[in-house]
Amino acid sequence: FHNRIFRVPDYQRGYSWERQQVREFLEDLDLLTLERYHYTGTVVLHGLPAHESNLMDEDGNTYNPTEIVDGQQRITTIVLILDGIRRLLAGPGFSKAASGLSQGIAKNYISASSISGQPLFKIALNEDTDHYFRTSILAEQPGVEPPQITSERRLEAAKRQISEYLKGASEEWLQELYLKLHSQLRFTLYQVGNEAEVGVIFEVMNDRGKPLTDLEKVKNYLLHTSTSISVPNELGKAVNSAWSEILRQLMSANLVSSNAEDQLLRSHWLAYYNPQAKRWLGSRSIKSEFDPRKYGEQHTVLLDRLHSYTEGLRASSIIYCDAFTPSRSDAFGQFNAKPKIRAQVIEWSVKLRRTGAVATFLPLLMAVRGKYPNDPEKYLEILKLCEVFAFRVYRWHGYRSDTGEAAMFRFGHDLATGSRTYDDIVRAIKAELSRRCGNDDFQDKSPSTGDSFNWYKWRGLPYFLYEYEAFLASQQGASPDVTWDELRKRDLQDTIEHILPQSIDGQSYWQSKFAERDHALYLHDLGNLTLTKHNSSYQNKPFPDKRGEVSSKTHCYAKSPLYVERELTQWQDWDTAAVDKRRAKLLEWAKRRWSVDFSSSEIVTDEVEPEEESPDDDLTLMLDNDDGHEEY
Repeated sequence: FHNRIFRVPDYQRGYSWERQQVREFLEDLDLLTLERYHYTGTVVLHGLPAHESNLMDEDGNTYNPTEIVDGQQRITTIVLILDGIRRLLAGPGFSKAASGLSQGIAKNYISASSISGQPLFKIALNEDTDHYFRTSILAEQPGVEPPQITSERRLEAAKRQISEYLKGASEEWLQELYLKLHSQLRFTLYQVGNEAEVGVIFEVMNDRGKPLTDLEKVKNYLLHTSTSISVPNELGKAVNSAWSEILRQLMSANLVSSNAEDQLLRSHWLAYYNPQAKRWLGSRSIKSEFDPRKYGEQHTVLLDRLHSYTEGLRASSIIYCDAFTPSRSDAFGQFNAKPKIRAQVIEWSVKLRRTGAVATFLPLLMAVRGKYPNDPEKYLEILKLCEVFAFRVYRWHGYRSDTGEAAMFRFGHDLATGSRTYDDIVRAIKAELSRRCGNDDFQDKSPSTGDSFNWYKWRGLPYFLYEYEAFLASQQGASPDVTWDELRKRDLQDTIEHILPQSIDGQSYWQSKFAERDHALYLHDLGNLTLTKHNSSYQNKPFPDKRGEVSSKTHCYAKSPLYVERELTQWQDWDTAAVDKRRAKLLEWAKRRWSVDFSSSEIVTDEVEPEEESPDDDLTLMLDNDDGHEEY
């Protein structure tokens, strides 16, 4: 810290240590005696030009601005511990000497005062996190703003964990801990002069417990490659700028897992480089594609391709985040000039997200927006086809979640590389859908057809009924009063109501309407199921009591916040005929809702990857969930 002001570059990920990493570091300090040293790993620093006049404190000490290339997690955590120590030493019950030490810790490790009287923070985190770090983590009186992104929440959790660790400590113990941090930690210090040189060494360095992700490995490889190209270039700056934007996008969308990063890399690769998923090898695929040895002396060609890859991945990160978090305020900002179309794009993106099958279509969605960035109508058309495909193939027909993905990857690649036109791709998608689940497959499943299907176990039931709820609400010029998230947070048995109850023993009303065999046949029928918020209130009451009146004092269909339940009041009684009629009504609506005009579709003759095409059985449908099992 002597004569340095640390900065974490914007292209780096935010604070990532979780409870385990903080605990292990604190345990290492516990085991450290005053006679020993603790090796704390390698720190890589990159010095910046010292040209800012405020890098002098009020005592006349000057500081060099220095980027932490590797080691930010350890250094940030050390600052958090020192900050916790100085807070306690400045409190009541401690000596005057303790107060002096507290002030020294603050000046040397937290924040000094510049010659102009402004705070001179000894470490600045990346742009997304630094304001919260200063105003809530290090501030004497934390601000009212709660943590918004994952790195801020991790900082808050680390501060709280350290406070628990220090709680009740004596002055002597706190001074001893300070000495361990001040004098007994040992580092290997490596200072780089060129920003791109980082890639040469960084890949073999990991913060404890946090191995490098493929996204970080790709960045480091690109930086390394930029140093081996003989022509002058600024690829290093372009890479760092792109990664800063990529990480900002991922953090703002709360997509901060390594799975999300890997999926972004993979989807971009499938769209623009190779649509064969089995040939994707993570960061190794990028290294192989841009291996300088393949280009010989054609360094200009390699440089152009590296710039193209870098900028393409930056753009794809925006599309990726919009696809998974379409309700963000800045999602699809590119379409702001056409607000009505943008609203529809957001609406249908949310629908596709609810099907749980976004991953299959990511390369295609990236290709459409990349090819036609200012044409939201084209993106909307493809988006609607993807939602219909997801519902009809994965939900209605019950096929595995990877069915047809080889074709979808290929369509995205063909569009991105220009080997097929947009109209060709639309026809090809329809042809693939027709092959997987054509109109003849979109048929009734009911006792009357001899196909008594257990709709209650059907994986697509919640989405189907919620879409019907949205349709009924739209007929009234409204939106559903109950959100999808609200329904999905609850168990299935709490959100799906059997109108004909599961038990009718001793219930004269129901036994008069349904014979024992009919009860078994119609219980889990589509016509007998509805969304609800008050399942526990209905139980096995007779239908007239469930139906109720608007003036009723208990929960009933007539007073429900759900349009789909209020619609049930059009029936005076509930019997097999009523179930048959309601099922027929729902299925007729579904055929319109997920209809496709196949008249212009082409016959797809391309060879596709072999895949198992048998529908999932009822047990699989019941055990599986819609919370992203296809997405990663």
